[in-house]
Amino acid sequence: MPIKKYLILFFVFTLISCSSAKKSSEITTKYVPASNYMHLSCEQLIAEAEVIRARTPGLAAVVDEHRKNQTGVEVVTWVLFWPAAFLLDDGSEMSSELAEAKGQLEAIQQNLYSKKCG
Repeated sequence: MPIKKYLILFFVFTLISCSSAKKSSEITTKYVPASNYMHLSCEQLIAEAEVIRARTPGLAAVVDEHRKNQTGVEVVTWVLFWPAAFLLDDGSEMSSELAEAKGQLEAIQQNLYSKKCG
């Protein structure tokens, strides 16, 4: 009898760890051409970077919160309604916004470096 309990626990923990939603730290940077920011002065580049940096933690928090909520939903779905588990939201829209912000920061940093700003 204890073996069944361990198998059930193993199954539940396996499902929890296999979420399709990504953590914010797992989001890769989306390529944004540095040429998008070439027309900006050093001061404008710095200001733009600060706006994006201020927005990035909020985006990361939304991605992490979605993953946390989605993991619980996935466990229940796999246990009770396994066919519906293939239709769950992976949070790609929120992840895309974070990836875009990371890419914008990289493009701005490239321009700051090429213009020899501060």
